[in-house]
Amino acid sequence: MEFSVRTSGRRAGLVVSLALAAMLVLGLFLGASVQEETPRPKPGGELRVRPYGSALNTDLDPAGNGYSLVVGNLYEGLVRLDQNLNVVPGLADYWSVSENGRKVTFYLRKQAVFHNGQAVTASDVKFSYQRLFQLKSRPVFYEFASRIEGGEEFWRGAASEVSGLRVVDDKVLEIYWKQPGVTNFYFLAAGFAGILPAGPVQSQKKRFFDRPVGAGPFKFDYWLRDRRLNIIGVRLVRNDNYFTRKPFLEAVEVSPFFQLDDFLQNEIQVIPYLTFRISRDKYQILESNLLQLNYLFFSCHLPPFDRPEVRRALQAFVEKRQLAGLASTTANFCQPMDSFIPPFLPGFMPEGAWPEQSLSQVLKVLEEAGLGRVDRPLVVNAYFQVTNKDLIPSIYEFLREELRPAGIKLELKSNYSAEELARDNTPFIFFLEWSPELPDPEFILRPLFHSAGSANRELFHYRNPKVDELLELQKNGLSFERRVNLFREIEKILQADTPALPLFFHKQRLAYQPYLKNLKAQPQGLLCLNLRDVWMDR
Repeated sequence: MEFSVRTSGRRAGLVVSLALAAMLVLGLFLGASVQEETPRPKPGGELRVRPYGSALNTDLDPAGNGYSLVVGNLYEGLVRLDQNLNVVPGLADYWSVSENGRKVTFYLRKQAVFHNGQAVTASDVKFSYQRLFQLKSRPVFYEFASRIEGGEEFWRGAASEVSGLRVVDDKVLEIYWKQPGVTNFYFLAAGFAGILPAGPVQSQKKRFFDRPVGAGPFKFDYWLRDRRLNIIGVRLVRNDNYFTRKPFLEAVEVSPFFQLDDFLQNEIQVIPYLTFRISRDKYQILESNLLQLNYLFFSCHLPPFDRPEVRRALQAFVEKRQLAGLASTTANFCQPMDSFIPPFLPGFMPEGAWPEQSLSQVLKVLEEAGLGRVDRPLVVNAYFQVTNKDLIPSIYEFLREELRPAGIKLELKSNYSAEELARDNTPFIFFLEWSPELPDPEFILRPLFHSAGSANRELFHYRNPKVDELLELQKNGLSFERRVNLFREIEKILQADTPALPLFFHKQRLAYQPYLKNLKAQPQGLLCLNLRDVWMDR
């Protein structure tokens, strides 16, 4: 629209002045409006969270299996991972890399202290890592130890300390890696690598974790109890001596006994999205991909599943979308997956699609393998390893009907051991739920598809020397792009060999009160919420 105003002299000047004044007032008004839309964080408030699951978990050892939400905010590691899996400083203020990436020198923050006021030292870091290697409770601890010079010798008891962990002084630690690698830092950023005060842990032993001391943004306050004094949850309070900006929240309480009605009545702030009664119009919903992956594995050492073309042909009979729907709930729903590496890991979007097969090709392959006869089906055992055991009957029935036209008669086996599977010559399928210890493709591919991988060696017996070679190559080097290309090459080989069918990955949903601000998902999923920056606008 065009318009003009005709005037002259002083009147013109007055009009211009009035116009400028009006624009200035309007600008100030709009500026104030913008500030109101983005209010500054306010300190204070107590956050109450109901975690996933109905059973109480009182494990506060970072090397254990406690609530990641609690453990991740009690303890601090040398480094952390941000939302894009970039390595950022934690207790280490900065670090230097030398000797072609094999030596990394960490400089601890001078102001970093534990919750008891004791300074965090390089000796505490060394003690914490060596404690993991002595526990030997998880395969990933051996993987961690084996990457450091002298780590395997310490693991076997052949050395009294890890030679590759060298304390220079109270605030400087050197780590000598056997090979330079991107994932070396992922071990240091893992939840299990939280740093502990050596003295109190050594003197109190297991009792230390009744009232633990860490260096994280929140510290242990007390156990929540019911009227009968039974423990029903845990309470953390703000660490006012945190080495960077202290959290906004005053306290955090976590209990599986918080109820949906508590949330609807505004007595708790965060809860899994349990029901559609939680209105999306009234509450905020946070959704996040979860490193919880489901595959259907084959007994690759037993006929007819020792033939890749047979394993590929069976893919045509399994409708992943329906299967994912069976395993889904409102709080934890499943997304079909066509790649062995989940597509949401940064930089690892697989290239290329699975080779297409016509129905005639599929039937010909099955016929040559002695399958495809509904009147004379092949008996195949079905094993399951899933968190939610209630899902097994429905998934088993679904797979039994899906594979019946392929001439396969599934028989459910409720229990198994590696020794029993080794003795039994009956071919089998294995419905596996896999949660990698670290958010990196290596910790999916190595245990499941390397010939010496922990799960593969005991259960599936898939062997491809090229996959083994590529998995070893990706460990050595600091080039992210090079690793991506190696993983894509492995992905193509696995698609051709089909030792398993990738089925789906899990997504989680949380509901939270609208006045809760800056609640963000982490790479490890919603179980690992970072509460340092969360605040309440009320």
